[in-house]
Amino acid sequence: MKKVFITILFLSLFCFNLAYGKTIVVKANPEKGFHFPYLLKTSKKTVDANYIVVESNNTGGHNKSIKGMTSKAKKSLGWVLGSSISKKLNYPMLMPVFPFATKEIEKVLTNKNKYKYYFPQLDSDVLKIDIEKYKRIDLQLIAMIDDARERLLKENNQNINEKVIMVGFSSSSLFSARFTFLHPDRVSVAIGGGIGGLLPVPTEKINGIEAIYPIGTYDFEKITGKKFDLEEYKKTPQFYYQGTKDKSNPFRRGAEDLTDEEYEIVKKLFVDGLPFGDKPVSLKVSTTMWKNSQKYINQIVDNVKFESPKNLDHEITPKMTSKSAEFIKENLN
Repeated sequence: MKKVFITILFLSLFCFNLAYGKTIVVKANPEKGFHFPYLLKTSKKTVDANYIVVESNNTGGHNKSIKGMTSKAKKSLGWVLGSSISKKLNYPMLMPVFPFATKEIEKVLTNKNKYKYYFPQLDSDVLKIDIEKYKRIDLQLIAMIDDARERLLKENNQNINEKVIMVGFSSSSLFSARFTFLHPDRVSVAIGGGIGGLLPVPTEKINGIEAIYPIGTYDFEKITGKKFDLEEYKKTPQFYYQGTKDKSNPFRRGAEDLTDEEYEIVKKLFVDGLPFGDKPVSLKVSTTMWKNSQKYINQIVDNVKFESPKNLDHEITPKMTSKSAEFIKENLN
């Protein structure tokens, strides 16, 4: 009996060594395809824990090292939308630690505006970087996801689906929407709150105007090396919400998320002639942008659900977290 007990204790300590309900930092592993660390928060038990919730880090950009950003990302797990949803659904959660404004970026990416490379939003400038370490962070995230799946299977006996649940709020909601746009074959369900008003539209042209990424798919193949998969995109349930009092919006001339060319397209297609320059946008402009995004997307697909919660500002609330979790449960494939 004593021998059996010791054997069981050994197995619990060494075979399944990713403690349940804990967070570990997985170091960068270029050989496996990712040059930055990621956080892996395990679920509390193995039963039915067969999906990973993924949310990009969005913790402010003024840390001068990846170590500092990792620390802030870890603290953010106490309040981000993805963490609450993973807890409700009892699924593991992955958060990549992508850079924003580190000393290294200031040296290596020599653009006069270092904030142009807005990694937490997966914008076009980020996707076009050709330096190996920073190249195609969307593909680096896929490598992280596959690494986490291997770890959870080997160490916790959890068989994780290759399709993930993408979640985000504010900047990370844009990452969620854009990653789903880029890789619908790797996303089971996508959620985004406080989206900022502008979503990618699955078409090459809108009203005859070339819709380049992240507005549309006109240059999709040039950037990614593959054609946009509209049929796969149609199979991916998505839920995005923007509160009626939420005027947080990163889209304006000279801001970090839009190039000058993208700004001009947004001005023509999404703001209905309202004032739209280099100043923070008004609530009216943000609401108009949000309505037009819905209109253009609804003209093409019917798998994207939108909601405009009344009197909701730029905030994560229990009500919308619960709605998001319910949407996921109803639509997992």
